[in-house]
Amino acid sequence: MACTNCRRSDLPTTPTKPRTFHFPLSSFVLIYDIIFPGPNRAGQRSQQSCFQLELSIYLSIIYPPTSSNHPLHGSPCQKNPTMRSLFLFPIIWHLALAASVRSIFLFKDVMKSNTTALKTSGFNTLIMFGVGILSNGDIMYYSNTPGSQDVRVASGGVYVGGVALAQKVRSLKTGETGVTRLEISMNAQNVRNLIVTPGPGPETPLFRNFQALKEAWTLDAVNNDDESIYDLKSSVAFGRMLGQIGYKYTIAPYTNAQFWLNVKNQLNQGLKEQDWLLDRVYLQCYDGGAYNNPPGWQTFLGMKVVPLIWVINDSKPVYGATAAQARTRLTQWHQQSTLAGGGYWNDYDIEKMGLSYWDYGNVLASIFP
Repeated sequence: MACTNCRRSDLPTTPTKPRTFHFPLSSFVLIYDIIFPGPNRAGQRSQQSCFQLELSIYLSIIYPPTSSNHPLHGSPCQKNPTMRSLFLFPIIWHLALAASVRSIFLFKDVMKSNTTALKTSGFNTLIMFGVGILSNGDIMYYSNTPGSQDVRVASGGVYVGGVALAQKVRSLKTGETGVTRLEISMNAQNVRNLIVTPGPGPETPLFRNFQALKEAWTLDAVNNDDESIYDLKSSVAFGRMLGQIGYKYTIAPYTNAQFWLNVKNQLNQGLKEQDWLLDRVYLQCYDGGAYNNPPGWQTFLGMKVVPLIWVINDSKPVYGATAAQARTRLTQWHQQSTLAGGGYWNDYDIEKMGLSYWDYGNVLASIFP
C-alpha cells in the first residue's frame, strides 16, 4: 500500500450527492447470521428488531397466513409455491446487490491469523494482500509474517499451494461466517510483460494460473494495488482476462485518479452498473492518501468508493485510527455523500497491537448495515 506522502490537487473537494437507491436495513432477507454472525451482542438489538420487522413483512407476502381475513388469502402467491419463489428471488437479489461493503485487508499470513474473529466480527469482504506474479506467470503468496514462508500457489496452470492453505482460505466463506466475498490483492509487477508475451489468452500460463487459483481458493475478485507502474493498456487487458475467468476486478488507489478513471471507463464500457467488471474502489485514506476525500473521488470516478482507514499500528502511528476515530471519519464522509461501505488496513496490526476485531467490525456494521 502507499508508502509516500502525496496529495492530489486535481481532485474535487466539494462532494456531490450521487444517485442512490433505497434498500432495507438488512442486507439479505432470511440470512440473519450473515448480517450479524455469532450471538446477539450489545448494540445490535435495534438492528435485530428492524430486521425482524422486515422479515415478518416479507414472510407475510411470500408465505401468507391461511386466515381468510389475510389480504393475500386465496392469491396465486399463496396457492403456488413456485410463484412465491419467483416473487422472493428478485427481492433477495436486489438486497444482495445493495449490500454495503465491510472490508478488511489481510496482511498477516492467513495460516496464522485469527480467522475465527475475522469471520464473525461483522466483515463481509476479506482481501488477502501479498499475492504476486513472477516473470513466468507463476503466482506467489507472500506471507509478510515473521516465521512464515512465501508460497508458490499456482504454476503451469495447476494449484500447487498445498491442501492446508487451500482449506484455510476456503474456510473463510464457510461455516459460521459473515464473509461473502474473498479477494486477493497484488501489484502490477510483471503484468505488462506477460500481457505482451505470451499474452492473456486462455492457453497462457497467466490465464491458467489465475483460473486454477480461483478454483482452489473460491476467489471472487482480484484487487489491483498498482502504485508505481500505471500502464493503462496492460491493466485493462489483464482486467478483461480476469473477467473471462469469472473474477471481478477492484482497485486500491491512493493517487493518480485520472489513470484509475481511464481503467474504470474502459473495463466497464458498455456494461450496466450491476454487471460492471471493475465494481469496487478501495480508496486509501492514510499515508500517501491521508488527504484523500472519498466524496470527491466518488464524483471524479463516477462510482461509489470504499474508504480504507489504517488501524492503530506501530509502523506509522501517525496514520493509525482507533475504532472511535474510524467511526467519526466514516460517518462524516457517509453523511456528505453515500459511500459503498468502509474498510481497514490491516489485520496484522489489529492482532499485533492487541486490538479488537469486534470493535472495528462493529463500526462498519453500524454505519454500513
